[in-house]
Amino acid sequence: MKTVKEGEVRRQEILMVARELFVTKGYEQTSVNDILKIVDIAKGTFYYYFASKEEVLAAIILDIVEEGAKRAEQILKDKSVPLINRIMMAIMAQSPEFEGAEEIRDEMHKVDNAKLEQLYTKTMLKRMTPLLEVAVAEGVATDLFHLDYPRETIESILLLGHMLFDGNIMDWEMADYPVKIQGFLANMERMLGTKAGALEDFLQMFA
Repeated sequence: MKTVKEGEVRRQEILMVARELFVTKGYEQTSVNDILKIVDIAKGTFYYYFASKEEVLAAIILDIVEEGAKRAEQILKDKSVPLINRIMMAIMAQSPEFEGAEEIRDEMHKVDNAKLEQLYTKTMLKRMTPLLEVAVAEGVATDLFHLDYPRETIESILLLGHMLFDGNIMDWEMADYPVKIQGFLANMERMLGTKAGALEDFLQMFA
């Protein structure tokens, strides 16, 4: 058991160092040897945990999804906050909060790394949908929401938000964002079957 625990610590150490290097030095400019020097391990030890630098980046992306999901879990548990606020805040919590997150996101969108974008999207949907299903069910029970396909609605909202507001996918001008956000919120209201204008106060949150 001690060996397993030490292995987990070593793996996380590699990921922490790699994330820092990818952000500060750049993914392409960072070599496996750069990671080895800081972590102070042999090359064989690195390849025991990861088959390649690309696999390290994939693991970092999975960690980013998990970090966002844990933030969402804490938000959704706080019953002192109105339900609709909790749902919106949980969705917004998926945006990575660490310095250099944009560099990691940019790497995901490169043509050669398209599978990493797919990995992020699939994992985010798989992790977030069950959390939001519980919240939406609460809204249905309290007559706040009226909808027939809660799981599919949540998946659509998550995908739509991810696609619309990712600058690497949709090349909007800054002046376009207010109306894009208003349209997104209005469509969310329709999908959730809540009253018109219920989400309009969240325009500033997106800004």
